Amino acid sequence: MQTFSRRSFLYGTGAAFAALSAPGVLRAAAADVTHTPVEVSTPLGRLRGLEADGIRVFRGVPFGEDPYVAERRFLAPLKAKPWTGVLDATKPGAIPLQPDRKTPSMIGGGNALVLNLWAPKEAKNAPVMVWIPGGGSTRCDNNDPRFDGTAFAKDGIVLVTINYRVNVDGFLKLEDGDADNGLRDMILGLEWVRDNIAAFGGDPKCVTVFGQSAGATHITSLLASPKTKGLFRRAILQSPSAIAQWTNEEEARTATKRLADFFGVAPTREGFMSLTNEKLFTFGKFVGSLASDPEWLAFSHGNSALFKPYVDGEVLKARPVDALLAGAAAGVEVIVGCTREEWRNYTVPSGAIDKIGPEATERLVRAMGWDAKLLDRYRAAGHGSTPGEIFTRIQGDLIFRMPANRTLENLSKAGNRVWAYSFDWKSPVLGKSGEARGAAHSNDVAFVFHTLDSKPAIALNGPDAPTALADAMHGAWVRFAKTGNPGWAPFDTNRRMTRLFDITVKDVSDPWAFEREWIRLP
Repeated sequence: MQTFSRRSFLYGTGAAFAALSAPGVLRAAAADVTHTPVEVSTPLGRLRGLEADGIRVFRGVPFGEDPYVAERRFLAPLKAKPWTGVLDATKPGAIPLQPDRKTPSMIGGGNALVLNLWAPKEAKNAPVMVWIPGGGSTRCDNNDPRFDGTAFAKDGIVLVTINYRVNVDGFLKLEDGDADNGLRDMILGLEWVRDNIAAFGGDPKCVTVFGQSAGATHITSLLASPKTKGLFRRAILQSPSAIAQWTNEEEARTATKRLADFFGVAPTREGFMSLTNEKLFTFGKFVGSLASDPEWLAFSHGNSALFKPYVDGEVLKARPVDALLAGAAAGVEVIVGCTREEWRNYTVPSGAIDKIGPEATERLVRAMGWDAKLLDRYRAAGHGSTPGEIFTRIQGDLIFRMPANRTLENLSKAGNRVWAYSFDWKSPVLGKSGEARGAAHSNDVAFVFHTLDSKPAIALNGPDAPTALADAMHGAWVRFAKTGNPGWAPFDTNRRMTRLFDITVKDVSDPWAFEREWIRLP
C-alpha cells in the first residue's frame, strides 16, 4: 500500500522518469527545445512531422478516406490511398462531425479519419498503445490536450490516438447505409497500425488498445468482433458502458426511426443528408428527452443513449459481453475499471444533483424492475443522503460500474487474464451548487496520460491534483503494455481483487459487493 500527499514525492516508474514525465516539466521543457522537421517513409508515402527532446510527433495522419463526401456518407470506410511527395503531419487534423460545445451548430467533418502519433526517436520494436477517445458516441476529438502522448513516448511507448465517426454518421442504422460505421473506423485505424507502425519503431505484434467512456465501451465490441483478430494483444477499458449496444437490427432500426421522425425525414442516407448542420445539431434536445421517457428507458434497458453499435451479424455476431463469456477474446490480456462516483460528472457541474427528486430514481427502478426499496437501501449503505446524490450513484452503477464488473466476470470465466481497478481520488472542483466533482467520470484520463497541467484536466481536477498518483497510474498502464502485468493481483470471481487508485493506492477484495447485490443488469 502506498500513501501519497498532493504534489509530494515521486512513485511508479522511478524518480528519474517521473521527473521527466511530470506534465509541468514536459511542457516547460518544450518551450526551451527546438522542434525540427523529421521525415518517415511509410507504406503509404512519406510523412513530415516534428522532433523535439527525443520524441517524434506526427499529427493528422490519414488512415481512411474522407467519409463525409456524399458518395461515401453513412457507408463503411475506405483505407487511405497512397500519396506522392511528402505529406505534412505537423498540425492537428480534422475531427469528426459533432455538436459544438460553444455554439448551436455542428463542427468537424471532412477528412477526419486521421490519427496522431508520438514515438521515441530511437524506438525499435517498441510496444504500441492505441487510444480510442470517448464522447458518448456523440463527440470524438483525438486532439484533446489530455491525450498528449509525450509521457508515454518518454517511457518507450509508441502512442497513437485515433478518430472515428460519431452520432448519426457512426452509430445509426439507416435503411440503405452500412452497419456500425464507428466500429469499422476503429478497426481500419488498427489495421493502419498493423501495416504502418513499424516505420515509427513500433511492434505491430505488441499493441495495447485502450480508451475511456464510449471509447472503452467500443473496445468491448472490438474484443468481441471477429474482425479484430490479431490487431491487438492487450486492452484497457476505463469506465466502459459495456452493455450499451442494441442487441439486434430491429432495435437499431427502432432507434433510427425515432430520430428520423423527430427530424421529419426518412430513415435513409438521402433523408439524413438533407439535414443542414443547424438542424442536425438539434438532435441533442431529442436525445436528452429520452432520459425521462419511461417507455424508452424500458426499451433501452436503462441506458437511454441513442447512438450505439448493434449486433449486425458481421462486425458483431453477439452482444459483446456474451461473446466475451464464450471466449471471443481468447488470449487477450485486459484491464477493466471505472471511477468511484461516475455520474457526478453529469449532475455536479450544472448543480442538477441538488435539484433531482426521488421521482427520478423511482422512474428508473420501475423501468428496470428493481426492488422498490432501492433508494432506501442506498441511503442506508452510505451511498448518498439526498435524492440527487442517490440517483447519481445508482446511475453511475447502472451505466458504468456494473457493466465493468460484468466484463471482468465474463472475461475471467472465459479464461482471460484480467485485472480490476477503481479510481477513487475525489476532485475538489466545485459545481454550480457548491458540490465537489468527487471521483467522477473522466477525471482519471489526465492521470493516465500524465497531463495534469493541461487546461481541460485542470478544469476537471483543479491545479493541485496529485502528481504522484499520476506516476502510479501512468506507470501501471506502461508496465501492462510492456509486460502484460500492471503490478497487482489478477481478478477472479472468488476474491475479486481490485486496485484502488487514490491518495493511498491499495488492493482490496470485492469493493463492489453492495452494488452487485442490488443493481441487476439485463
